[in-house]
Amino acid sequence: MLSFEEILNTVSDDKVMVDYPSLSRDLRQKMKESYITPDIQRFYIAYYAKMAAEHVGFSKFSKESQQGFKSEIERLYANISENKKQQDFLEEMVSKTVGFIEDRHFEVNVGGKMFHGGKPKSDRTVGKNFAYRTHEEKPDTYQEQGKAVGRTDMGEEFPIWEIGTMRKANEDILVVSVYDIAHRDNSYEAWSDFIEKFDDVYLTNKDKWEKGRIILDVRGNRGGEDKPIDHVAKRLYGNMVNTYKRCEIKDTPLGNWILHKHGAFKPQNYEKDGLKDADIVQRRCFSGENRVLFDETQTFYPFNEKDGYKGRIDILLCSRVGSSAESAYSSFYHHPNVRYIGENTHGMQQYTQGTFNTPWGEGMRVGWGKLTYWDKEGENIEVVGHKPDVNCSGKDAFDVALSMDRDEGRIIGFREKNEAVCGKQAFVEYNPKIASDLRKAYYAKYINPALGVIEEQNKRDRVAQCLGRAKSHFATKDDIEQDYPRKSSFVSNVITVKVNKGNDGM
Repeated sequence: MLSFEEILNTVSDDKVMVDYPSLSRDLRQKMKESYITPDIQRFYIAYYAKMAAEHVGFSKFSKESQQGFKSEIERLYANISENKKQQDFLEEMVSKTVGFIEDRHFEVNVGGKMFHGGKPKSDRTVGKNFAYRTHEEKPDTYQEQGKAVGRTDMGEEFPIWEIGTMRKANEDILVVSVYDIAHRDNSYEAWSDFIEKFDDVYLTNKDKWEKGRIILDVRGNRGGEDKPIDHVAKRLYGNMVNTYKRCEIKDTPLGNWILHKHGAFKPQNYEKDGLKDADIVQRRCFSGENRVLFDETQTFYPFNEKDGYKGRIDILLCSRVGSSAESAYSSFYHHPNVRYIGENTHGMQQYTQGTFNTPWGEGMRVGWGKLTYWDKEGENIEVVGHKPDVNCSGKDAFDVALSMDRDEGRIIGFREKNEAVCGKQAFVEYNPKIASDLRKAYYAKYINPALGVIEEQNKRDRVAQCLGRAKSHFATKDDIEQDYPRKSSFVSNVITVKVNKGNDGM
């Protein structure tokens, strides 16, 4: 019986770093019903296991999850003995193992059936997004100020966002509903209708809302781009917002290949960022370890006591809230008067994803970057989710927010960070028209120079290793130049002495 590592070694990196085509629906159906040989079954398992283990977070999953995944792969591999229908084989392979991957963004498509990492999501119990309420279901004092709707492929309308105002007793309430962030990109132009309406309603009546309340409803929002949530956070914070503090990559050739299959390096994206194909860093030096892609811990953006919103915020959450929608939790974490009402979020926020086609012609998505956050829960929310301050399972969260005392269950003052600020605190004027958020790991123009820095560091480390071996007579000048030809400027500056065996001149 082969071990997990031996199974991975049955397929080379070159064999998996192939741009497999996306197959037509008819061809996928034919493959689904076809019978595949034991050799193909072994290849599929080794390919799948190798890609899953390349996940940047794999070594940080629980020991039980890591061992469970490895043991199941070993068992499935050992039991291969005869031809089997492809669909049956793939479904067994994925269904028996996917739950051990502690990342709900992890995704494998098999015969049109989608499997996600972690446990299946639970049904929400705290009501639908306020924007889904009919006119009759909304409070009598509610007045709609603006909204946008989208349409499904079947022509059915769904809310994208809605902003309205209302009064409860003597309290003025601004209601901001953000239901869908998946069908627009992350630019000002895409969200100008929302941004301009929010600014018009909020900024012209800031004193009124500070004496009252703002309710941000993201129930049902499963993620996408976070521009509208990010905008509201920065306006109410009066500053930039520390959401991500650090991002790591798995610094291997295969990890790099997966990264470049992510949307940041699709031509339409890097060209939009002002880059050409020739500008993209072509890497060939890898450490095999986790490397920091970006680090924001040297700068922390505090709440702006002068310009920030000093009133109360209620954020409504449910079990379907995931991915970029969970930034409604992390982006407001350091506001002094925020209260989270609803139920535990979905827990699928930590990893930046790369998507590629598999040998069976369908997509697979793997985490190539691990994000960490400034909030106390942010290190461990994957699959676990964010907890609300007020859990109202079985009751509509909006109704609960209105029925409670304005400070019941609210954490007054700033929440604890999971890491001390070691750098400067900064106040920056926010302009929603400028793509000023350097922390998001989605843009090629920010990723590319960071990869260049990692590449140069790996080169220096490799040269130092080679020179160290040379001192011990284990390496020659030819060894070093084979790794790094003399045309590399810093290498040619380093290799200035003879390092042939027998020379002690170093």
